[in-house]
Amino acid sequence: MYSNTSSCVNVNNKLTDWFVTEKGCRQGDVTSPTAFSIIINDLLKELTSSGIGVKINDNLVVSVLAFADDIVLLTENAKDLQKLITIVRKWSFKWRFIINPEKSQVVHYRNAPKVRTNFEFRLHDNGPILKVVDSYKYLGVYLDEYLTFTQTTSVLASAGGRALGSMINRFKKMSDMGHSTYTKLYHSLLTPVTDYGSAIWGFKGYNDLDKVQNRASRFFTGVHKFAPTVGYTGDMGWISNRGRWKINTLRLWNRLVALDDNRLTKKIFIWDRNEHNLANKSNFCAQVKQILCDIKQKDSYRKLEAVDINYSEQQVRDGEISKWSNAVTKFSKLDLLAEIKPTFGTEEYLKMDLDRYDKSLLSQFRYGILPIEIETGRYKNLERKDRKCTLCNTGEIEDQLHFALKCPIFNQYRSAFVDKCRDRIVGRDILTDTGKISALFNEQARLFGKYLRKTFLHRKTLIYK
Repeated sequence: MYSNTSSCVNVNNKLTDWFVTEKGCRQGDVTSPTAFSIIINDLLKELTSSGIGVKINDNLVVSVLAFADDIVLLTENAKDLQKLITIVRKWSFKWRFIINPEKSQVVHYRNAPKVRTNFEFRLHDNGPILKVVDSYKYLGVYLDEYLTFTQTTSVLASAGGRALGSMINRFKKMSDMGHSTYTKLYHSLLTPVTDYGSAIWGFKGYNDLDKVQNRASRFFTGVHKFAPTVGYTGDMGWISNRGRWKINTLRLWNRLVALDDNRLTKKIFIWDRNEHNLANKSNFCAQVKQILCDIKQKDSYRKLEAVDINYSEQQVRDGEISKWSNAVTKFSKLDLLAEIKPTFGTEEYLKMDLDRYDKSLLSQFRYGILPIEIETGRYKNLERKDRKCTLCNTGEIEDQLHFALKCPIFNQYRSAFVDKCRDRIVGRDILTDTGKISALFNEQARLFGKYLRKTFLHRKTLIYK
């Protein structure tokens, strides 16, 4: 390929003596991957022609997967795998390739009750035994021996946590960042990390990844990690991880449906679909079918058609709204939120450029975790009826309504607050107490946040005295 070529090495800005290069390609030369593909193609043909591998149908046996310089051998039993390894050994000896046994490993994929194989795999008759490991990283996805994908999600959650830390640092440097900007940052910096490969593993929930999104939501709303998840997820209005993963799975379905029938990927996809249809196997197509049934597009599965992603996203979101509406009524501390928040979606007060402390107080007030007697009494093992206000003599339970609207201790602050927003809330005089709170959040969140700050700080001063 080259003639009369020579090279030298640059060390600390000094060049070594020139030497003749008789083998290989120049570093960075575009011919290198092409030459490798030409050479390795003979090995792939030999492996495929052996007839050993995973039988897809009467006309197709998959023996090997190749990506760049990474080769994966596939068989249905240990003896056949050793036969393929022997083919690779003989080919590499013929063409003077050296295979590193330390980087060559075996994974035995199986159902959980079955024990791992004790077969000894060798590159050479008297060579070292290849390690049988519990997982293999392929194209960034960890495929463990039981195909649970827990290692994949754990690694992605760790990476997502680091990305979230970076995003939070940016947020702190931008004091006026609103909900829309924060959301764009999240979906630009985090979801590409946490959703990597979710089209194949996202058919169930993973707590470690949910924790990353929940942490991001808690930071923006200003609440602690013991806040009810249903509360802040409903106010943020973000679709859940599981919802996004469903859409990613449907996008992959669309790509597979559109593939040419002669592509290997398409053939395996059709085989996977037939395995579910004929043998009711729980596989990728089974998960797609369930998603399509949930969003009322089952015909797309039956007819092997692409789905409308925009319509699917809306259907998935509608399902999350319904699920949230049912969940919010199951927490006693969210009784007020259930009354003042009609549906799942981003709240107006989160869209405003409020002071972070004021926004935190508003969120705690909504989620029933503001440290007043109705909340702190839980940790004293007091019955709800005994969690009475200790600052006034009304004998009422100190819940959010009493604290904000009734307790006479805060009349001075309350009178000033009412004067400011008296003419700004339509029908204030005929509203119920919960109606007033709802109106304050929807129409006067900024004033209400400042009012809560004054009354809560005053309450702390009285309690500590």
